[in-house]
Amino acid sequence: MRDYNSYGRLSDRVLDDIQKGDTVQFSYHKVLPDKITNRPKNTEVLLVGIWDGEKVCFDDKEQTIVKTKEWLKKL
Repeated sequence: MRDYNSYGRLSDRVLDDIQKGDTVQFSYHKVLPDKITNRPKNTEVLLVGIWDGEKVCFDDKEQTIVKTKEWLKKL
């Protein structure tokens, strides 16, 4: 069985070395209604932003803010 950390990531996964000014990607899943069938549909949302040393503020409709490097992937 594999071990996970408090963020739900694999504990043996090596984190990207994210520095101030790096372009990063954040992805999550969102449930949206399908326009044709009106059934819920699971959709992956990809956001791209710049790490300012403390957080990333994305320009999406929800104004998402991520303050944890563990959730980000360096591009």
